[in-house]
Amino acid sequence: MSRIEIIQNRLSRTGIDLLVLRDQGNIIYAVDSEQPVSGMLLIPKSGEAKLLVTPLESVNMFSLLDEVKVVKLDRGEGYLQRLLKEKPTGLKYVEFDTLEMHEALRLEKELRVLLKTGSGIIRDMRLVKDSREIDKVKRASKIASQTVSEIISRLSEGTTEVNVASEYDSQIVLKGAFKHAFETIVAFGENASNPHATPSARRLKRGDIVLIDAGADYLNYKSDLTRTIVFGERLEGSNAAQIIEAVEESKKVAERRAFPGVKTCEIDKSACEVLEEYGLGKYFVHGLGHGVGIDIHEPPSISPSSNEELKAGNIITIEPGVYIPGVGGARVEDTYLITESGPLKLTHNSYK
Repeated sequence: MSRIEIIQNRLSRTGIDLLVLRDQGNIIYAVDSEQPVSGMLLIPKSGEAKLLVTPLESVNMFSLLDEVKVVKLDRGEGYLQRLLKEKPTGLKYVEFDTLEMHEALRLEKELRVLLKTGSGIIRDMRLVKDSREIDKVKRASKIASQTVSEIISRLSEGTTEVNVASEYDSQIVLKGAFKHAFETIVAFGENASNPHATPSARRLKRGDIVLIDAGADYLNYKSDLTRTIVFGERLEGSNAAQIIEAVEESKKVAERRAFPGVKTCEIDKSACEVLEEYGLGKYFVHGLGHGVGIDIHEPPSISPSSNEELKAGNIITIEPGVYIPGVGGARVEDTYLITESGPLKLTHNSYK
């Protein structure tokens, strides 16, 4: 059974006449495409699904999709305008995955239906990955892991953050990735104190902390990893060694809690407690992790405020970090598949 058919079965059971998807990740998931897809997808509870696309987007869409009718908008026509023309008859209840409130109020009047935004149907389906999705994330993880390992082994004094990031981005494409999963982060020394550092012309020196946060997009599925090392000097006894040790230990503790049925806030808490014991808790400024799939940030959220429970088939990151302003920082991150027997690490660090 195709995903469109599965979605239509759910619509029939819940009394939804039409599901409208605008989020690109949701559309890619619903049509099960291995190529980028965008537009507006109309899925009625029965009958033919339609993908509304602009004239520019339509160039490749007709040959990409089998189960979905591709409808090309007229030049200058908007998606919502075309929706009014393409809507099935007899609509009473319509759900959108995302829609601005003013648009929702206008459409509710024009369609003469009960309209809901923020539909969770596709979100819930995307939480648990099937075998093909898992295989794609595994491949994306392998590409990212190998490339980061190779780059770390070739680091040389005087290279810049920008050079390292550019090398990573080009190498993953040569290994089969579409592109990077997000803007690659490379930070040397004091720049590693910024969790979202932008690669700069900062040159690498002996004794610098090197933080690389990178991922790959393989057939629309992402991976995510972070590695932190000290360049050109022995770690033993240094302040950087203590920080990296604390982060790695907190990650190991979190891994041991990452089983189906465990609340994600409890996993976050376990990692925080380790960093507190090292006196570094105040320098951990973000959530412990997040889901990964078509989007680099998906549910479930692994954070202090999340009451979500892990499920077998979730793919998540665990990424504790410590960031000391003006000094530097460390983050260690891997991508995991949650199984009934615990987390299976999909990324690796062969450079050690």
